Amino acid sequence: MFLSEEDESAAAQKLAGFLFDSYADDIHRILLDDDPSKLHFPLVIEFAELMEFDPKFAGKLYLDPHKYLPFLKDAAQWAQDKVLKKLGNSKTTETKKSVHVRIDVIGSPLESPEVSPSIGKVRVKHMRKLIALKGTVIRSGGVKMIEYERCYMCRKCKHSFEVYPELEARNRINLPPLCPKGGCTSASFQFVEGSTICHDYQEIKIQENVQLLGIGSIPRSMPVILMDDLVDSIKAGGKQPLCDLSIGSCGTTIGIILSSMSSVLILHIRQVYV
Repeated sequence: MFLSEEDESAAAQKLAGFLFDSYADDIHRILLDDDPSKLHFPLVIEFAELMEFDPKFAGKLYLDPHKYLPFLKDAAQWAQDKVLKKLGNSKTTETKKSVHVRIDVIGSPLESPEVSPSIGKVRVKHMRKLIALKGTVIRSGGVKMIEYERCYMCRKCKHSFEVYPELEARNRINLPPLCPKGGCTSASFQFVEGSTICHDYQEIKIQENVQLLGIGSIPRSMPVILMDDLVDSIKAGGKQPLCDLSIGSCGTTIGIILSSMSSVLILHIRQVYV
C-alpha cells in the first residue's frame, strides 16, 4: 500500500524510538567512532525484539524487506539525533549518514525450518522475503563498485524521486509508468545530473554443508552479494549462517548481509545476517 511522506516519517520516528530505547549504547559507539577510513556503520538489532515492539511492521519486513528496510535506515538517523540530544553534545558530534540496520534472527521465528530452508530447498515462495540460509563460503570475489541509486525529475511537475537499479537484472533501471507524485499523470522524466550514488559490493558463493546431506546427494550452491560494510569481511572456507534478503528471478541470491562474531557452530565462527 502506498504511504504518504507524512506516514513514512511517522513510521520512521516510531522505529527511532525503539532503536533509542533498545540500542542507545550501540548508537553512541557509532557516533563516537572517528576512524576516517570507515564509510559505513552496522547497527545490529534483534528481530525477536522488533517483533515484540511492533509485530505488524516485523511481519511487513519479512514479506517485503526491499520496501521496509529503508524505514529502519531512516529510523537510525532519527535515533542518532535523539542520542546526541540526550548526551548534550549535538554541536560537537555529527551523525553518521551511512548507518545500516542489520537483522539478527537468533531466537526469532525466522529460524524455523519453513523460513530457514537449506540452500537446495529454496523455492519460488521464498523470493523477495527475509529468509535465513546456512552454508559454507566456497568462493569470494573481489570488491567492486556498483551504481545503486539515481534521481529523476518529472518534466511536468518537477517532482524528484529516486530509482534503484535491479541487481538481479544486471543493474537495469526501470522507471515508473507515471510520475509517483499524486495527481500528476506525466510519463516524461529527466535524469538529475550528479545524483548517482555508488556502493561497494562483492559476490561470494555459498554451498550446503556436505556433512548434513544424505549419501549420494550433491550439495547445491548459491551466489550472494555483500554490500557496504560487509564487503571483504568473509573469506572462502568459513561456515556461514546467512539471512538473505531476496532471491532473483534468475536464481541469483541478492543480499545485504550483516556479519557478527559468534561461537554457535564452531569456535570463532563468523555469523552473517541481512
